[in-house]
Amino acid sequence: MNSNMKLAMILLAAASIVLAGCTKESSVTSTPSSSQQNSSVKGDNSQIDVNNIHSLKIKSDVATVTVIGDKQINQAEWELSKDNSKDTNVTTSIQDGTLLIMLKQKQKISINTGPLPSLTIRLPYKDFNSLEIDNGLGNISVESELSVQHLNVSSSTSGDITVKDVIGKKSSNISTNLGKVEFDLPNQLAPLNVSLSAKLGNIDNQVSLEKATNTKTVVSNELHGYVGEAQSESATLNISTQTGEILFKK
Repeated sequence: MNSNMKLAMILLAAASIVLAGCTKESSVTSTPSSSQQNSSVKGDNSQIDVNNIHSLKIKSDVATVTVIGDKQINQAEWELSKDNSKDTNVTTSIQDGTLLIMLKQKQKISINTGPLPSLTIRLPYKDFNSLEIDNGLGNISVESELSVQHLNVSSSTSGDITVKDVIGKKSSNISTNLGKVEFDLPNQLAPLNVSLSAKLGNIDNQVSLEKATNTKTVVSNELHGYVGEAQSESATLNISTQTGEILFKK
């Protein structure tokens, strides 16, 4: 990586942190409909029945978010480590078969005051239509024994993303604005259409790809290809970072 590229990454990182610390949080109040079940849970952990749940959404402003598939449990479980933030709470709601788990802070956390709140969610092994994780600032980890058709994971401001042994059977979209993405493919895998893009950074590909095309400029890198036989109906995997690196392995 040349000196100009390093300088650009440092400046972008500094700008992202300043914006994260200065942005004021808006307050939105919603009234649940008759088809919506709300539970304002402010404790440190809870269990949720997911027998009638087909989709999950996990949203957070600032936190370290970990999602783990666990064949030993029958209900979803979440646990919050608040660390330095006393004004952090988790709320859950269910509407039309979709479970929403939301972590919010009443006051923005200063970057220099210590560790971010940590939200860990364990999910039982069942067929989910979709799993969506949206985190503003902080690392995201998704791992182990999950069955999902569509997987969407994003960090809108800054954060590393790690996905291990989990993939959407139809589609996976993984993106971060500033940070590294590490994606570890499951062992048993159907044909997969792969697209990797680093606008300002490198791609470390350790997976054999069919019909691979690699486009590089001074600062950007894009790689496309297929894991297994190229098929038009293959599941898709899109990984992107605006500033950072991608590690793709199996």
